[in-house]
Order: sequence, then C-alpha cells, then structure tokens
Amino acid sequence: MWPLIVKDFRRRWRSPVSTLVMLVFPLFMSLALGTLIGDSSDGDTFPALKILVENRDEDGFLSHVLVGAMGGSEATDRLDATLVAVGEGEALMEKGKASALIVFPEGFTDDVLRRRPTHITVVRNPAESIYPEIAVQGAGVLSTYLDQGARLMGDDLVVMQQMIEAGDLPRAEEVGVLATHVMGKVKQLERYLIPPLVTIHSVKAAKESGADFSIIAYILVMTTVMAVLFVAVRSINDLFEEEKNGMLRRQAASPLSISSIVTAKLFFGILLGVVVTAILAAIGLVLGWIELPVDLVAVVVLTIGFSAAACGVVALVFSLSRSEKQAGILSWLVIMGMSALGGSLVPVEVMLDGMRRVAPFTVNYWAIEGYKRVLFEGADTAGIARIVVVLLLIAAMTLGLSRILLARRLKEMRT
Repeated sequence: MWPLIVKDFRRRWRSPVSTLVMLVFPLFMSLALGTLIGDSSDGDTFPALKILVENRDEDGFLSHVLVGAMGGSEATDRLDATLVAVGEGEALMEKGKASALIVFPEGFTDDVLRRRPTHITVVRNPAESIYPEIAVQGAGVLSTYLDQGARLMGDDLVVMQQMIEAGDLPRAEEVGVLATHVMGKVKQLERYLIPPLVTIHSVKAAKESGADFSIIAYILVMTTVMAVLFVAVRSINDLFEEEKNGMLRRQAASPLSISSIVTAKLFFGILLGVVVTAILAAIGLVLGWIELPVDLVAVVVLTIGFSAAACGVVALVFSLSRSEKQAGILSWLVIMGMSALGGSLVPVEVMLDGMRRVAPFTVNYWAIEGYKRVLFEGADTAGIARIVVVLLLIAAMTLGLSRILLARRLKEMRT
C-alpha cells in the first residue's frame, strides 16, 4: 500500500492548488480576524471607542466637566474622545472620522441644574454597527445619572455654578454652608453610596504553566480544524476521480485488492491532514502566533487522532452517498454544520446552552478543546488522554465502516 500513498503525495505535489487553498484559508482568517479583534497575551485589549464631542454649551461648567472627564486617564483606555469646534462635528462624521458624535446643546448646564427638559444628541456613524450603539447606550446612562443628580442636588449645584462664575472668590462661610448641605445629602444616601451594596472586583487569574492566550493562535486552531476536514474531502474524492479516469482499474489489476486500495487512500487522507496541520503550526510559530514551550508528543498524538477521525467522518459521508455530486454536497453540509456547532466558526464558550450541549457530538469540538489545553494550558499527553481516546474511537468506527462500504461500492461501480 505504501507505493499508492507515495503516488498520491506526488500527485498532490504536482497539483498543489487545492492543498494550498486549505493552507491559505486558516492563515488569512487568523490574520484578518485576529487583527480586527485585537491580539494580546493577556486578552485585555480592545480597540477604543472613537467619538467626537461638540460642546455648544460654551459657558456651562457642567458640560465642560463632562468633556474633561471623557479625556481623563481612566477613560482614555476605552474611549478616544476628540473635542471639535461648534458646527464641525457633522461634517467630520460624514467623512467617517469617528463612530459617533456627542453634542451638548446650548444652555445644557442651566437646563440640567434648573431641572428643565434638555437632551444630549448622539449622531451615529451608519457604516458601523456595534460602536455607535455603545455610544448611544453610554449617553443614555449619562443622562440618567444627570437627571437623578439634578433632582437630588440641583439647588446646591446652582449655587456652586454661581460661585464658579463669580468674578471674586466666594466667602468662606458661603463655601461652608454649601459643603454642609452637600454632605448632609450624601450622609442620607451613605448606606447606598458608601460603600455600594454591590461591587465589581476585577482580578487577573494566575498564569497557568502553558503559553499565554493569543486570540490569533485560537483562531488558527479553529480554522485549521475545519481545513483538515476539507483536506479529507479532497483526499477521499480522489477515489471517484481515479475510477473515472481509469487509474482505479489499473490499480485493481495489480495484486492489491479494492479493500487495500481504499485503505491506502484512507491512510493518505490521514497523513495529508497531519502534514497540513504541521505546516500551519510551523507558520504559526515563525509568525509568533504560537508560543513555545508546548508538549510535542501531546500535539502529535492529538493531531493524528483528529486527522484520523476527520478522515473517517468524511469517508463515511462519501460511502453513504449515492453519487459523487451528492457526496460533495453532503460532505460540505456536514463539515459546515460541525464547524458551526463544534467551535470552528464561533467559540463554544459564547454559544447558547442548547448549542453547547450539541458541540461534543462533533469532531471539531474535541480537536479544538485538545489544542486549547496543549497550547494555552500547558497540558501534556495525560491531560488530553480522554480527548484522544474519544477521537480514536470515532476514527476506529468511521474508518472501519467506511472502508467496508467504499470497497463494496467501488466493486459495484466496476461491474
């Protein structure tokens, strides 16, 4: 059987287009999606929300305080706010310079402090979907706080505004009276505000023994798993192409049986999946997407187990199909279905509960889970033993059944 496997590899070498497509696909998706989402070893970065701020309330201290807060050190990590001149905001938005434009209207401070109806205008960038909605929701939260703050402390804030706008420094007794009023109201709300009933405590988990998490490496794993399944489709489909061009007839004239020819083709599909995975892993290492050290034995065992399971599932689909065309359609549907449910298109962690319960019935799920443990958690062979056993069981059942069915079908096609 080895000469047949070597022959298939030589043919792939002479006609590498379909295999190269399977190599380019994971690399392109990893680079494109990883660049879009943002890559970080600690997973704590995300592109800042870029907004323009137009303050038409030029003399109002409240609007100036809010604009200043948007440019504070804490806000700049998540918010890229730029103050623009009155009348320039909409023109810049038409050029797509930001995700949203925030406009504080004329008389905004007086209206808020004296509890008169007012508004904050948010102009959305129609070319974007998520970021403008974040700006709208943020403006809604801000308006709620301003409304409640004005109801609770409006009179005191009016006095504070008058002190700020006055030409002379306020008298000490005036400041004392204002401070007493403010502290009295804060004291009444102390049980709710100081400390708050519910707090959010954010910590970073201690790093595991494995490499740091990388979103690009994760996407590379997801897409590589899907690519190996399509590589298996191309390998098994060769049986039907060889039957059409007469090569299968010439092979059958040798001492090898049809069952041996099918077995050789299945082994070739497994080995080609391993080779494709190795090439993608090597490229990932060179580009710095995958970081060492990792347990090489665990990676090899997992890759062989997954490639065998992938080849077995695809071969079973072909063996149960009535024609080559039907096999191509069904295999595509099966692969895309398993990829959608198993984590190759969307991470399992963000799926709905119902989809997460279905995910373990796909080979994608087990392969991605195994690679995650090895690459990001430092797992060794023992740490992924259960995953490898599941993949090998799938491979044994599907390869054994598909070998029998494919051999029988090819014999029928020759008669």
